[in-house]
Amino acid sequence: LSSSPAHGICFCQGTFAEMGVDIPATIERLGSHIRYVHFRDIRGTRERFVETFHDNGPTDMFSAVKAYQKIGFTGPIRPDHVPQLVGEEAGEPGYTMLGRLHAFGYLQGLIEGAQKS
Repeated sequence: LSSSPAHGICFCQGTFAEMGVDIPATIERLGSHIRYVHFRDIRGTRERFVETFHDNGPTDMFSAVKAYQKIGFTGPIRPDHVPQLVGEEAGEPGYTMLGRLHAFGYLQGLIEGAQKS
């Protein structure tokens, strides 16, 4: 990215994880270019991956939240893509209610923990 303030990205953690990068380090590197965050995690590679629950993937999510805090990120952040749970087969894959409720609670806990640390 150029240094222009007009250049920004929607930082999808899962997409960057597919590339094999260190998520917290990449957050710090991209810094003010991050305008919107898809908070998610995956296991695998771009050729073959599965969505994980936010607390069950390889990314250190607390360190990711701390990195957002360090760069002064104040934009929108939302949990994205969750595995489907039994009983939610009729829902939209990746966006069913129970997994997303867990994700929102987990993210809120990480944010609160980062603010207090």
